[in-house]
Amino acid sequence: MSSHISNVRPAPDQVIVDIANYVSDYQINSDEAFDTARNCLMDTLGCGFEALDYPACTKLLGPVIAGTVVPNGAKVPGTSYQLDPILAAFNIGAMIRWLDFNDTWLAAEWGHPSDNLGGILAVADYISRKNLSEGKAPLTIKDVLTAMIKAHEIQGVLALENSFNRVGLDHVILVKIASTAVVTKLLGGNKEDIINAVSNAFVDGQSLRTYRHSPNTGSRKSWAAGDATSRAVRLAWMTLQGEMGYPSALTAKTWGFYDVLFKGNAFKFQRPYGSYVMEQVLFKISFPAEFHAQTAVECAIQLNAQVGSKLQTMEQIAAIDKIVITTHESAIRIIDKTGPLDNPADRDHCIQYMAAIGLLKG
Repeated sequence: MSSHISNVRPAPDQVIVDIANYVSDYQINSDEAFDTARNCLMDTLGCGFEALDYPACTKLLGPVIAGTVVPNGAKVPGTSYQLDPILAAFNIGAMIRWLDFNDTWLAAEWGHPSDNLGGILAVADYISRKNLSEGKAPLTIKDVLTAMIKAHEIQGVLALENSFNRVGLDHVILVKIASTAVVTKLLGGNKEDIINAVSNAFVDGQSLRTYRHSPNTGSRKSWAAGDATSRAVRLAWMTLQGEMGYPSALTAKTWGFYDVLFKGNAFKFQRPYGSYVMEQVLFKISFPAEFHAQTAVECAIQLNAQVGSKLQTMEQIAAIDKIVITTHESAIRIIDKTGPLDNPADRDHCIQYMAAIGLLKG
């Protein structure tokens, strides 16, 4: 009995081919993009260093087996750890994202493109140390900045018109896709390798947003991006050992990403890949709070100058009838909460808490 299902492998999905072509062939010529990437690198490292003051973060860092040091391994900035690049990517990625202070991209899908630095820095450092041990030239900072610009672009352009949160998926899927593409290139992969690695990233299990929303908000949101960029390094590494890819990972009927996880819809694109995202990315300079609460916190801090002196005792605070916040749908869906706040992740994703702190403390 014939199933009439063709077993002829199709050409790779064009979405994946476009990513591979961009990473392999596109030349970044934008001074603005490189200058922003340099500032982004410093800002992101600063976010990571600050996270080292928090035991909740540092307890997750280091080798799986205490005392392990990997020859020519990647250094974890601010620590004594020298790890394999897969684990180093998790360590660096978790540090970067822990406090929710690094850069932001807002579109149909939001996210933090500098999360990709977990994989980029780990792999670049490993390659450089290995090259030096073999008498070869290390990578340069320009190589790192170029990888950053391209990772930002892949994540940001995919996010412009495609809402992953609307189907329950966390935005760290875009970190996995972008990191996989640029890390495969850094490791010496060619265009075919990038296609294979990115296809594996799409068929991977993808993170749900459960840990970002009431009543389950928790600390996983602080290490989810580290997990994604670390997974990207692993997939790139496996690909360069000869592991195969899956050409219609997105479009395969019934079993592809679109049918299984995207309600049968294909990705939409507003613009080709270039350097737009790095040039336009947002930094949390004024108010290091969840970005949908930025304006609420700004207003609360300004109002503190007017009412802060009247909010010095519990009796004065209890006299407040109500506080009205007018905001947008995304903020209400993500950070509008009532009831007890159980952990730091709960608090920094609660617009009521953030506004209250601004009103009380300025």
